[in-house]
Amino acid sequence: MTDSTTQSKIYSNTLNQLKISIRQLGNDQQSIQLMLNNIALQYGKESKEYRDALELAYTVIPFKEVRQAYITPYMSLPSSYSHVAKQIEYMRFKQHLSAIDCNISPWNNNKKIDQEFVQSLGIPTPQLIQSECEFESIEFTESTVIKPSFDSSSRNVFYYFNSKNIVEVKTNYIFESLKEFKVEIARRKIQGTWQIETLILNNEGKAAHDIKVYAYYGEIGAVLEIKREDKAYQCWYNEKGEILESERLRQPWFEGTGFESQVIEYAKKISLNIPAPFMRIDFYKGADGYYLGELTPHPGRYFQEYSPELDKQLGKIFSKAEARLFRDLLNNKQFNKYFDFYKT
Repeated sequence: MTDSTTQSKIYSNTLNQLKISIRQLGNDQQSIQLMLNNIALQYGKESKEYRDALELAYTVIPFKEVRQAYITPYMSLPSSYSHVAKQIEYMRFKQHLSAIDCNISPWNNNKKIDQEFVQSLGIPTPQLIQSECEFESIEFTESTVIKPSFDSSSRNVFYYFNSKNIVEVKTNYIFESLKEFKVEIARRKIQGTWQIETLILNNEGKAAHDIKVYAYYGEIGAVLEIKREDKAYQCWYNEKGEILESERLRQPWFEGTGFESQVIEYAKKISLNIPAPFMRIDFYKGADGYYLGELTPHPGRYFQEYSPELDKQLGKIFSKAEARLFRDLLNNKQFNKYFDFYKT
């Protein structure tokens, strides 16, 4: 057993060694910075050579140890952007807002209010048949959609074609009788009320495809088309309607039917009237046009289905949207349409 004097000497020696290591780390960082500066001088800071050197340097320098001189070029690296990371950061930010009684684009949004909000902007929505009613009070009518009044990401949403064909949107499971459907709903013990609206059909008389627009305060990052059959088949596009080849190998895939510019204009209008940097705006592609499906502030189902390329691209657009929104707030932009329907 070591006595207190010996322990003190061990601690002192360890502390001295730590100081030496810290000084060495500082020297190493200065050396790395000097080499980076030499590469920048020779090739330019916008060159591929400089960016490759930066990426190599950041594999060995922990982020918390990056000095001020490194920060600007570090932020310019494409790998610093991630839509998934921005979503997580945004959710944490909203938690802090909620703690001071400010709730913007809440998770469990009221679908009836969502519809009233977009209607005020002149954008079509499905006909509302019943709203905020108990499940026991639902009047089951053919060709309707049954969904919770407060929820997101297609949870517990059902296409009611008739009493022998009830399809759960998220799982594509088919209930072949109304009795079976009611038993399952009772088993799930779903809290809250329900909303029933007309089912939007396509030209073939089937449930319309979903057109999910990733909107970033007036800028469109990507569009996802979903066809629901035995599975939820998907096709990704850019704003111009061009298929994103980076997503083609991600399954289940189908060759989409595309979309018209009208749905992009709808999404931009909605997005610019919400004081939030991101909103996924879901539409139904009906035989006679586009109808709002729902507003989804935090889509979760497709996070793992992004390619790294798309994740980086959307992350950068997200960051730019935050900057534009902050500028507009500083310039006293009023979101009167939004606050007419949503209370913070």
